[in-house]
Amino acid sequence: MQKIIVAGAGMGGMVAAEKLAKLGFDVTVYEKAASVDEMRYDWHDDVNPSIFRRLGLKMPEGSFKKKSWTFVSPHGAVVREFRQDENNADYSVERRPLNRMLYERAAAAGAKFVFGATVQRAVIGKGAVTGVVADGKEHEAALVVDSLGVDSPVRKDLPVEFGVSQYRENEIFVAYRAFYEKVADAPAPKYTNKVYLKHMGEPGISWVIQDNDPSLVNVLVGRVGSLSTYDLERALNDLRKTNPTIGEKVVRGGEMCVIPVRYPATRMIARGYAAVGDSAFMTIPMLGSGIASGMLAGNLLAETVGENMSRGVKPEDMFSKSKLWKYQVKCYREFGAVHCAVDVLKRGVLGFPDDMLDWMLGSEVLTNDEIGCLAAGKVLRVGFKEAIRKINVTEYSRMRTLIKVNNLLQKSLMAYRLARNIPRNYDSSICATWERQMKRYYKK
Repeated sequence: MQKIIVAGAGMGGMVAAEKLAKLGFDVTVYEKAASVDEMRYDWHDDVNPSIFRRLGLKMPEGSFKKKSWTFVSPHGAVVREFRQDENNADYSVERRPLNRMLYERAAAAGAKFVFGATVQRAVIGKGAVTGVVADGKEHEAALVVDSLGVDSPVRKDLPVEFGVSQYRENEIFVAYRAFYEKVADAPAPKYTNKVYLKHMGEPGISWVIQDNDPSLVNVLVGRVGSLSTYDLERALNDLRKTNPTIGEKVVRGGEMCVIPVRYPATRMIARGYAAVGDSAFMTIPMLGSGIASGMLAGNLLAETVGENMSRGVKPEDMFSKSKLWKYQVKCYREFGAVHCAVDVLKRGVLGFPDDMLDWMLGSEVLTNDEIGCLAAGKVLRVGFKEAIRKINVTEYSRMRTLIKVNNLLQKSLMAYRLARNIPRNYDSSICATWERQMKRYYKK
């Protein structure tokens, strides 16, 4: 029986652990938290319920349907409501109940969990990942599933010649998340789910949400690259000016987190290695939500391994680059190409002048459905009739701005098509060419 190590009990890692254990592998998960109930983070995140249906999972207890978003321009000049499709709305899902459900399913399938174990680096031998070092001790494995997040020490430790993708500073999102006690006698908010785009003119977003628990206010301040204590305090003070319900006491959360906000890794595999979730940059670049794609990736990895087994692949070749490449292809075709397109849009929007965003939100150029696509991290397509309408509602002085927006949309669609055209089979030269072509869209 071949041994598989899952480094980190991320949600994608736990899905992979369950499915791989069911295939008959000896699976061990190493997690630094002392127990499943102490794993970060103590809050809820938005997830589309379709992933639970696909994986045959029930929605965790305490989940609730999200209300529509309201978008605020950089300096608060424009407020725009988005009316969501109630039949396809995301749900806010509590992380800890979801963690426990995935843990219990993996454990029931035979996966072993070692809590309180910090994975420090990879073990490399003969051009392959052959295990990990946890708490100073080496553990061998035929496959290491990297579920350690954006700053995975295993991924960072891999030799450059392995070609596994790393991130740049402008491709991470540093966020403070806290649930504040609500000021009881403050006026009720007109908008319950406010997102501040380029809040205070800075690269990133903030939000103030009051949509479920009447005693709490859900606050996030996030910036691309870094978030200093000084900038955090400035942002919180600014939010309190227009949201008097935000109290001083932090009831839940109150911590910083780092997530990727970029296109998925163009190389998420090596011999004996596969990354899932944030380790492979699988979050939606516009929003940072990555639970659904991470869980799906864990399932796709196990599905790929199962297909290799059914085809009679020899054990020594089971986790070669050519066999694991099929997993990356599945990820790119399922969700990765969309994330690539959205990343182009995100980078473009962050580069727009503040007055341009004011105009886009305040005019009739963006339809409700288009705002919904951006909010959900979907590809934005504009048909001929809609393009003509946009021209007709745009004043002459803004035509150059409209052209810039159109060019950005076209670049986004080109990135989507290229990502979807990922080589189906592994060939070092062909795959390297595809990777170089992908990276040209994200040079800045």
